[in-house]
Amino acid sequence: MHDPKEKHMRALKRILRNVTGTLHFGLHLYISSISSLSAYTDADWGGCPNTRHSTFDYCVFLGDNLISCSSKRQSTLSWSSAEAEYRGVANVVAELCWFRNLLMELHCPIEKTTMVYCDNMSAIYLSDNPVQYQRTKHIKMNILFVREKVVRGQVSVLHVPSRYHITDIFIKGLPRVLFDDFRDSLSIREPPAKSAGDC
Repeated sequence: MHDPKEKHMRALKRILRNVTGTLHFGLHLYISSISSLSAYTDADWGGCPNTRHSTFDYCVFLGDNLISCSSKRQSTLSWSSAEAEYRGVANVVAELCWFRNLLMELHCPIEKTTMVYCDNMSAIYLSDNPVQYQRTKHIKMNILFVREKVVRGQVSVLHVPSRYHITDIFIKGLPRVLFDDFRDSLSIREPPAKSAGDC
């Protein structure tokens, strides 16, 4: 049986290795259209070795710019990976509704459907076809909440292959090349080099 402390130490070493040399990195924002919102969400089912609670994460983009990200342990146990993933979808959809309302109050309403990218096909299926309630009664409110947004055309939940699932950077150990690629996709980069005329 694996020692949970040993697993935590390996994770801590991995995080320190990835952070080393990147303390001067920052989030870069660019001129971009603000006519679209999109999000990526993922979950590691039962990932906590002590409580077996899942961790879900998401990142939200306004146009090409990252404007919100979160990684949080779920407060209750999930019975399946689909449930863990669907709870993550429901959380990011709630965040997206908040952003859509904020932008409407700022007189910049989002007219386009907001795309939510997830790598779990069962969670995607439930967002479009909330059937099989016998197997999903315990997450029925999450299903109905997301389904309402899908029916109104505000949200669409789509599949993204793991190779392009940038939220994996928050909860999974990744090969260095993939980690660097995902970090770059989040616009977390070194500051631009100063020219001779800069102070």
